[in-house]
Amino acid sequence: MCGRYRIKDTDLLTAHLRRTFGIPDWVMAPRYNIAPSQSLPVISRNVAGEAVVTPMRWGFVPFWEKSPKPKVAPINAQSEKVATNGLFRSALQRHRCVVPADGFYEWLRLNESTKAPFDIHLRDGRPFFMAGVFEPATESRPATYAILTTAANTLVARIHSRMPAILDEAEAHRWLTPGPIAAEEVATLTEPHPAEDMAAVPVSPLVNSPRHDLPECLAPMDFVPPPVQHELFD
Repeated sequence: MCGRYRIKDTDLLTAHLRRTFGIPDWVMAPRYNIAPSQSLPVISRNVAGEAVVTPMRWGFVPFWEKSPKPKVAPINAQSEKVATNGLFRSALQRHRCVVPADGFYEWLRLNESTKAPFDIHLRDGRPFFMAGVFEPATESRPATYAILTTAANTLVARIHSRMPAILDEAEAHRWLTPGPIAAEEVATLTEPHPAEDMAAVPVSPLVNSPRHDLPECLAPMDFVPPPVQHELFD
């Protein structure tokens, strides 16, 4: 799954958004430990077809859920099932989005009571986009979104069985193209990002708590036991 991510280099991200989508400069403080239920920047297209940045709450609420306190608000959608899952099927065809980040966290289970956090990012530190779906704001709640996940590549699989569906610039444009999208194209666009382009670094257990949104969350740890394959559930 993808349950925590970061946007630490906002200058690089601003330049990336300008270059990829022509989005004017925007201001955001660095975030080192983004958690579900928080409001984050998400890119979608408006009715004029322009790419725009909109704050949305992480935790998808389907359009048919009218309660101001919904019982269901998933943060992830499995890419293999998103086209047929009743929660996300309509949003996939009508409300696709991309979620900017420059790293995400996963936890390696060491034993029954201990997990070690890893910061996972692209090797050169550049920002990236994660495929997502969203529901627009209503009178009772803000716009909400979920991040698509896919099978882990060989690097991430040492830590967890799933990873976010990372899109390059061309894939992000295709994902945001208005109109229906076939399940086959979803599968192609959400294939695992190449392991050789990524790095996984053990970091401070400060990141375990969403109360800690500090640069120190990314402090590398001197040692953790070598990662091994585990059966974990999304």
